[in-house]
Amino acid sequence: MHAKDLRESKISSWERVSAGISINFFRLFRVIRFVKLLNRGEGIRTLLWTFIKSFKALPYVSLIIAMLFFIYAVIGMQIFGKIALDDNTQIDVNNNFQTFFSSLFVLFRCATGEAWQEIMYACGRSASLKCDERSKPKASDTCGSYFSIPYFLSFYILSSLLMINLFVAVIMDNFDYLTRDWSILGLHHLDEFVRLWSKYDPEA
Repeated sequence: MHAKDLRESKISSWERVSAGISINFFRLFRVIRFVKLLNRGEGIRTLLWTFIKSFKALPYVSLIIAMLFFIYAVIGMQIFGKIALDDNTQIDVNNNFQTFFSSLFVLFRCATGEAWQEIMYACGRSASLKCDERSKPKASDTCGSYFSIPYFLSFYILSSLLMINLFVAVIMDNFDYLTRDWSILGLHHLDEFVRLWSKYDPEA
């Protein structure tokens, strides 16, 4: 008798769980109501199509940014890769140019503007700056470089002020194309006229 009651309680609890899951699942379809707004708002449709059109050009912009990061990461490894790690400076275990991926991480921090000036000064030539012992430096070697100033300044300008703004430029260009007043006569109407006229008079 107890086994029968236990079996019935398990069945009833499973039915309640499945009913709760089915109810929560169908509640997800409430999101479809927002899709109906796209048919009513012309501006919302324009913004949506702007983002969709922009995705076609974003891979090319991303490729340019990836090339920029790759070039600067390799240069940074050659110039600043021998700097000794010091927890009291910006060049430490988590932030250095000793490997390619750590160099990319440092450059990503600089591109976002996170303490890039401090990293620049930490890589500059200084009497207190030591070289990593694994690089087997000579007594006269100094691992810092005065090149850190033009290196980080040029990277910050190219990555933050130019490259990142290319994404905005692509979106704005597509938005201008989609919101253009096509009722005004322009070159596109002339091209369409020539194309249609050539069907009836190929020798024109």
